[in-house]
Amino acid sequence: MTLPTCKRAIRVASPGCLIGLLLMGGCAPSRFDNAIVYYAERASVSDAAARHTTASPYYRFNTALLSDMDEALEQTDDRGQRALATAVLRDANALSLESSANEIERMPAETRESLAKLAGTEATPADLQRHLADLADAALEQDIEEVEQLPVEDLRRKLRTIREGVEDLPDDKGRSQRQAFFAWAAFLTNDGIAREESKLPEKCIAKAEKRFNRVAIWRPAEYAMDTLLQRYAPVIGVEWPDRRQYDDTDDRIGAVRLSNGRKGVEVYIDPADPTIYSYTSVAKIHGQRLQQLNYVWWFPERPEMAKGDPVAGPIDGAVLRITLDSDNEPSFIETSLNCGCAHGVFVSEKVEAAARKVFGGPLPDKRFAVERDVPGKYDVVVIDTFETGPAPGRPLVLSYAGYHEICQIKFLAPESFEIVEDASYRIEGYDSLDRLPLGNGIASMFGSDGLVHFAGRREGFLLAPSGILSAGQPRKRGTQRIRWDDYLHDDPRLLEKTLRIPTLD
Repeated sequence: MTLPTCKRAIRVASPGCLIGLLLMGGCAPSRFDNAIVYYAERASVSDAAARHTTASPYYRFNTALLSDMDEALEQTDDRGQRALATAVLRDANALSLESSANEIERMPAETRESLAKLAGTEATPADLQRHLADLADAALEQDIEEVEQLPVEDLRRKLRTIREGVEDLPDDKGRSQRQAFFAWAAFLTNDGIAREESKLPEKCIAKAEKRFNRVAIWRPAEYAMDTLLQRYAPVIGVEWPDRRQYDDTDDRIGAVRLSNGRKGVEVYIDPADPTIYSYTSVAKIHGQRLQQLNYVWWFPERPEMAKGDPVAGPIDGAVLRITLDSDNEPSFIETSLNCGCAHGVFVSEKVEAAARKVFGGPLPDKRFAVERDVPGKYDVVVIDTFETGPAPGRPLVLSYAGYHEICQIKFLAPESFEIVEDASYRIEGYDSLDRLPLGNGIASMFGSDGLVHFAGRREGFLLAPSGILSAGQPRKRGTQRIRWDDYLHDDPRLLEKTLRIPTLD
């Protein structure tokens, strides 16, 4: 379709088509709700993890909400489907409002002025957010009324339109182009990945059996322990060698800070203020929704551990995710770096014993009964088991120096190593990373692509032929992939899809 002018395109486009045009970088819209998408993209303040749908500017989806939407579409009971659809739309509307409100706050003043002209309000973040909330509330209630009244087939069609209109994650948008452009190097890249995979079993055993002699410890500050997040907040231990060929600051966790650099927003870690960033999520296993506790910490740098180390670079970090059973006791603990690399699972002795009873032991070439062969994908690996005891305490998490990969999780073992430093850390909500002070305003540590600003690695170029976006670069929750991009880290069904999990009474 050829249109004579940009203004003409805006007048004739449907709301869904309009959002599509905006996501592709079209011209400035004349409607306030659609303009937020446009101006957030222009100002590079878009939330990479809250994905738009062409069906409506008032809904955004993360991986968990997309899973819930898929459940709603699969539901065969009419009443159940309407109830699920209502819940999903309300949550997607709330995510849209929260994400848009943060984007508005991060926009430059002149950008908010442009939005204010369309809204007919003052250009303050509060006025713009209030105006958006009024529009979003009205649109939601209209959709909820439709969900309650539409014939079943029309309802399914509406839900499918919303689901199919959800935009790709940033790393998927250019994946095929990257693979095509670097096709000449694909053989070398795939060979390198295969060699790394061949070493993985030995690496897992080495992690599980590693002996720690000297360790720096960070413990959670004293809390009332009235929430599960506080109760299971980990004790973090980092190997502390006698000698390093890099600054020991690189092995200290700290708070995330921002500054204005010549190229834009720069991120740095303040070890004088040890901080962990936490959030909750949900795992779906055998029809149950199980609570997950997530803890993220950051280091100033991943130092060069060998000459020409392609993984070295500014800003590093790790994530620990504890999946609780129905009695709120840990059953699975996942670990990875914040780029999604080095993902591994620790399984409770209780779950592994049940898996051995049900499945008759490990599969060939596997070490644990819970491990599964996933056709056509790299398997998720189990590093070790853990035992919690009758009254689970805090997990002790032990990591390599420099590499920062988590090696061991212990609940019961006494501390048999020398503690060279013993400090406390505070807990902040993970979402605060999108609202960090910068000058007279706020900004996010992540770019619109979900990547930490200016924290790329040479590894990213080496693995580009695989289609992975900037491999090794730390990124935002919701955009992390694991096992060479075969799985989304935040998929609620990740454990169910990749492990043989017995049904526990």
